[in-house]
Amino acid sequence: MEWTCLNHLVVFFLLSYMTSAHVAPPNNVTLHCGNLVNKVAWTYDHPPPGLRFRVDIGKLSDGVIAPLWVDLPDLQANMSFLSDQRDDYLLMVTAVLAEEESEAAPANGISFSYFIDSPATQKCSLDLPPVTVLDQEDNTILLSFQHPWLMYQHGLPPRLDSRGKKRRRHEQLDNPLPVFKYDVTLSKKQYTHLRCTEEVCERKLPVDPGLQEHCAVIRGELERISVHGTQDYCPQPVQGNKHAVILVVGSLLVLAAASILLLMICRKKTKASSELPPFLHFKGGVEEVPKASLAVSNSSSPLLLTEQPVLPGESEPPGESEPPGEDDVGDAEEEKPQAYMGSDDIEEDAETSDNDPYERRNVVVRLSLDEDMEGYRG
Repeated sequence: MEWTCLNHLVVFFLLSYMTSAHVAPPNNVTLHCGNLVNKVAWTYDHPPPGLRFRVDIGKLSDGVIAPLWVDLPDLQANMSFLSDQRDDYLLMVTAVLAEEESEAAPANGISFSYFIDSPATQKCSLDLPPVTVLDQEDNTILLSFQHPWLMYQHGLPPRLDSRGKKRRRHEQLDNPLPVFKYDVTLSKKQYTHLRCTEEVCERKLPVDPGLQEHCAVIRGELERISVHGTQDYCPQPVQGNKHAVILVVGSLLVLAAASILLLMICRKKTKASSELPPFLHFKGGVEEVPKASLAVSNSSSPLLLTEQPVLPGESEPPGESEPPGEDDVGDAEEEKPQAYMGSDDIEEDAETSDNDPYERRNVVVRLSLDEDMEGYRG
């Protein structure tokens, strides 16, 4: 019954333009439809000035729709408003010059529809959103893609129920996303009647581990509109994964090297600020205590040495050292018998000291508890 009405529309268009003989009809009239975008285009050789084109549209449910007019130099018309999957459409293009017009082209018109079971000669469909395929460790692959409704909902008519009628408002709120039904062909094996009502559709499917490549072909249906995959979806190459791993490892190594360098710089600065005093550094073992040269005295009192080894950087505390014991005095007398020489020798030592290239330090020598004498040491 529906196609009988559509045939009547074709006959109406043909009878209306049978008298057209003086204007050539358009050539190569074609319709491009898909993803809710519909355009009809044609060609015309040597169009005369003032030529216009009329696009006549027939709608199965409502009959004839008001025509569209196109002026030169345009040779196409946008028909995207004809995307209701509940209807079939018929269109023809006619060239009009003043009061004369050509025959409609094509002669039988172009019938098209988005309805998956429509008898129209041209069926329009939707492209599946981008698909990600990942290899899994348990001989499976993971398919993942966005629900098609989220991509096309603004151009689709209100949702339909199972009987092809418009859903009520409360039914749309209870089911925010329609069911997307799809089939997957994987390595010549089919997985049918798969369903998705989530924003992201995911499906884990087993694969044959003996095959090197596992590519999937996906076809589905959304609100009675056919949805096709744009390609065969294969897992990402392993080489690409290796490059990603190398990039991550290289970044970690660079970060580790930079951290070690920063740590060394900080440690060096900290060490420089807390360096030990020079007198605490020992080089080449124990340093020998310098021997003191004593001045000679005619006094019969024994010489008492009051000098103690002075560490570098410290000053000698004046008069605070205690007199040594008898054993120490005896050792000093054995080691330094020349300390009891006459005063003449002292003068000779003073004369030779002027030629001594080494620095000599003054030494205070205690002769007794109440008598001190100043000397020097080499």
